[in-house]
Amino acid sequence: MRSVTAGTFRIDINALRALSVVAVVGFHLQIQGFAGGFVGVDVFLVITGYLMTGKALTDLNQDRFSFRSFTLARMRRIYPALAVTVVASVVAGWFVTMPLEYNKHLLQALSALTFVSNLAFKIDHGYFAMAAQTKPLLHTWSLSVEWQFYILMPLVVGFVWRSAAKSRPGTVTLVLWMTTVLSFAWCLWTSYSDATGSSFFSLSARAWEPLVGGLIAAAEIRSRSDKGPKYPWLESPVAAAAGWALIGACVLYPLSESHWPGMLTVLPVLGAALIVRARQWTGNRSLLGISLVQRLGDWSYSIYLWHWPIWVFALSWLGLRGYSILLPQKLMMVLATVALSIVSYRYVEQPFRMRRDFWTPRKMLLSSGALVACLLGFVALAAITEGFPRRMPEYVWPADEARRMNTPRDDCFRNSNSVKKAPEEYCGFGAAETAGGPSVLLWGDSFANQYLEPISAAALAHGLHGLIATQSACRPFLDDPVRNAGDNPHCRAFNRSAMDFVRSHQEPGIIILGGNLARALEISTIVESLLSAGKTVVVIMPFLNPGFDVPQRWIENQTRAGHAIREWKVEATPELTQSSLRSEIGERLNEYRGNARLILVDPQSVICEPEDCYLVRNGQVNMRDTGHISNVNAIQYEAMFDTAFSSALRMQNKKRNPKIAD
Repeated sequence: MRSVTAGTFRIDINALRALSVVAVVGFHLQIQGFAGGFVGVDVFLVITGYLMTGKALTDLNQDRFSFRSFTLARMRRIYPALAVTVVASVVAGWFVTMPLEYNKHLLQALSALTFVSNLAFKIDHGYFAMAAQTKPLLHTWSLSVEWQFYILMPLVVGFVWRSAAKSRPGTVTLVLWMTTVLSFAWCLWTSYSDATGSSFFSLSARAWEPLVGGLIAAAEIRSRSDKGPKYPWLESPVAAAAGWALIGACVLYPLSESHWPGMLTVLPVLGAALIVRARQWTGNRSLLGISLVQRLGDWSYSIYLWHWPIWVFALSWLGLRGYSILLPQKLMMVLATVALSIVSYRYVEQPFRMRRDFWTPRKMLLSSGALVACLLGFVALAAITEGFPRRMPEYVWPADEARRMNTPRDDCFRNSNSVKKAPEEYCGFGAAETAGGPSVLLWGDSFANQYLEPISAAALAHGLHGLIATQSACRPFLDDPVRNAGDNPHCRAFNRSAMDFVRSHQEPGIIILGGNLARALEISTIVESLLSAGKTVVVIMPFLNPGFDVPQRWIENQTRAGHAIREWKVEATPELTQSSLRSEIGERLNEYRGNARLILVDPQSVICEPEDCYLVRNGQVNMRDTGHISNVNAIQYEAMFDTAFSSALRMQNKKRNPKIAD
């Protein structure tokens, strides 16, 4: 998009686009010096809001605004290059993407072409979502946010403009201010209350950023009509320099993405706003007018489109072949990105913008509709075939199958905000519930929930009814206001609720504790509390910690070997087996060694020998990611829970009838 407002090309805005895209590319390619480069997206949003709101208000002021023309112009600008990138990613994915990932990629491609990818990634964003480096179209979320802004902003602004009897620019400005404040307030609320981080992709949490640009455009229009306030100090080199310095500092500084957008997002947004409002250094001979800077600004949209798919597919291809990703490889990716972007700008962007006699609105709509229809059919075919697995060697199928399975009983597994699909407070498993009969509660996070299948099988064999109390990223602990002050509030509330439930009911009498255990003191504290409440406690000891994606590494090893690897064992190092943590937990629990109602189960003993641990055995991988067991062969842990339940039930029976001998 040429940075034009009221018929004047803005060299400073084009330079700002150049800086933003360079920052984003540097950040995504993990190049030193771009630790906060993701703020480039926030700068883009301010520019978008300024240009598009200014366009809408100018046309309304001149009584020539047409929503149809406005949206068609945006489509002509955005859609062609996006469509080419999406199709190219679908083709490239055929050769390098595993079936599970390819199925998801096709759905994401469809969402990108229909401008709802931010919603798709919002749903897929969470603890068990695929890593960003496996999503070639992840960056299209920002285009979807922009497009949704393109739809809503002119509708609202147009309605207010036509409804206002007097002072139309002033009324529009007031509405823009109110919407900006509401969006910013919502942004702050969700950034700290939503533990899943889904607000990152949300228009409602992002709208204030383009609206800041929109407010600048509205102020300029009012100023030109001599009805609005004027602030000469904002149109000064000092204001512009402050804006450039602020954005530069944000790009260099390692800002945290964990609560983004949030309060700190004000910094790059303010920097962009100062530059846009100042209108400084707009001459061709200024530093911002350097040819390379302006060309990067011209190519910025295509650069943004191409850089991320190139990075993702290059990582996949190089990783499968065992190559390291160092600075030379990254520079080659940058060169490939720029080269493709120049081609895209010249042969895709420009023809669609300039050859309006050929690319009429009818042709654009028909071609885009045909593309979406073809992709929809391809998505359906991929779903039927489960991702066209025959594209890949048969020996990698088991690894893909292991990654395909998510946490068991996902409808009952709470997310980080304590939300789940199942309506009941605690879902059941095992045998049917009977009045007064023995029951068991599985309590913990995904590292507890992963054993649900073997636990359920063992519970059914013993006639035990079970309840599921598991929440994402929420290890079991006895909540303490001081010790757990830094934990997720939803997790703390969940643990308090689970403990209250256990203490206030005679059953479940058997409590299974499992999780991503990191503090031995926490385990001993909650065990002591449960034992004091008369419960039998089963503690699942920590499992392997490989530090890498086991199925992916298995795929890579087999690809390099050119054949199946049915057995893969590694040295049982202290780091892999978490021996230090396990020893500390053992020492803490030693004081309860004489209490038969404390039972330890060790899943590591099932796949580890004294010197080695099996990551793959009998052609099946034992993990589905970097730390969770594989659901494919989770049933191999049933025996240890069967033994634990036998011991637990003996203790329960003794409790009911003290005359029973050991």
